[in-house]
Amino acid sequence: MHVIPENEVSAASINNYITYAPKMIDFLEQQTCLTCTPVQGYADYYPDIEGWKAGGRTMDPSPVDGRKMDYEMLSRLVESPRASKAFSRFSMSILEGVQILAKTPGWQKIFMGIIAGYFKDIPGRLKGPRDRRLTQGNALVAGLYFAAMDKGVELVLESPVTDLIYENNRVTGVVVKGHTQITANKAVIIAAGGFEHNKAMRETYLPQPATFGHSSGVTSNTGDLILAAEKIGAKFGLMNEAWWAPTAITPFGPTVLFSEKSKPGLIIVDKKGQRFMNESITYNSYGDCFYAADQKGHDVFPAYCILDAHYRKKYMFGGVVQGEAMPDFMSKQMIGEGKMLIKADSLQELAQKMGIDYNGLKDTMDKVKKYAASGVDEEFHRGSDAHDTLYGDPEVKPNPCWGPMDQGPYYATQLLLGDLGTKGGLVINLDGQVLRQNDEPIQGLYAAGNSSASIMGSKYPGAGCTLGPAMTIAFKAGHHALGVAV
Repeated sequence: MHVIPENEVSAASINNYITYAPKMIDFLEQQTCLTCTPVQGYADYYPDIEGWKAGGRTMDPSPVDGRKMDYEMLSRLVESPRASKAFSRFSMSILEGVQILAKTPGWQKIFMGIIAGYFKDIPGRLKGPRDRRLTQGNALVAGLYFAAMDKGVELVLESPVTDLIYENNRVTGVVVKGHTQITANKAVIIAAGGFEHNKAMRETYLPQPATFGHSSGVTSNTGDLILAAEKIGAKFGLMNEAWWAPTAITPFGPTVLFSEKSKPGLIIVDKKGQRFMNESITYNSYGDCFYAADQKGHDVFPAYCILDAHYRKKYMFGGVVQGEAMPDFMSKQMIGEGKMLIKADSLQELAQKMGIDYNGLKDTMDKVKKYAASGVDEEFHRGSDAHDTLYGDPEVKPNPCWGPMDQGPYYATQLLLGDLGTKGGLVINLDGQVLRQNDEPIQGLYAAGNSSASIMGSKYPGAGCTLGPAMTIAFKAGHHALGVAV
């Protein structure tokens, strides 16, 4: 409640989430093979606001054995981002990832165990490179899939819904591919994601310039069901917001930079070579920062991410494994002319290759060296709170987010304002029912997840603020549609 502006989300909506989220987790664990563990080292995103915790609110689903899933069905499961895997290939849970990134005692054993398990799955290796040990979001989806199969649920794939069937003042089913009608015995629950890959909707609703093609959301999230509900009078909310994130384009598509932005040896600059924000800030806040900088005259669409040799050697970046493990000659797919990371021996050469003003960049680098020595960012206060430093390098003093960046070669990539998905959609009540313009529920129609207006408003209090409410509202919607109390 301290993070989200009062005028964006009602106290009732927040209390509803807090009350029913634990019940949803209990239900999930009872109905599936999953257990959910609080991640103690995963901090909330706003440490300067009352109520902040250093960890324990984000939940990590237990790994699932994907060998039990038909390989054709497994191939339909959208893979986790490469940047969330060890060496961009080996699946790891959030709990494991936190320990590996922080290099806590025993992290090497965990890391080697992950790799050994991958190569021991010989049948899997004969089928393809995909790791059949499913973690993170893949584990969650697989756990739900197995539970659905056990209960005889029929999944109908590759069948886009084109319209809702609306009869006698209620939704009674859906139209699939413009022809087939499927009748709903109780209700239709829309859980079809946002509109991040609908260019026209982005241009209509999101701030300008309305970035397109930079979203890491599933490509089939095109807002079809949001528009279908609009036809029968549904109310929209929060359509000008997204789950913003700093993004780089790789050969594998848009890649969000989660922890990379906090490490020493990295800065973000505009076309003139000037910094315009705290690079280590929460990723969702990049939306506010980019648009505010644009209003102030900074040329930030795109901006530029600059790395030095120290960073390249020690830290991963956008799926590129750190140089001490994989030197540049082993990363030719990602580093080089025309690749994600452009390399140059000197800062002046890098500026020329990227089209950045060299004098402005040089002045910025003089400040960087000063901030690294003093530990104080006099412009944007990077590394001054627990969120920033949590993802920095604790071995670097006096500020774990700052390095002098005085050692070449240098690397750079265009930094884009991307997103994990859009936040706006159908306005719902506490049971997930979609509301009309007069705030009365549309009978037989529910929505959850990014198809609905986020109960987090314009903010992102902590990791899981997308899936947590999506699952909790879906849990309530299903029970409400059946007339079962929770």
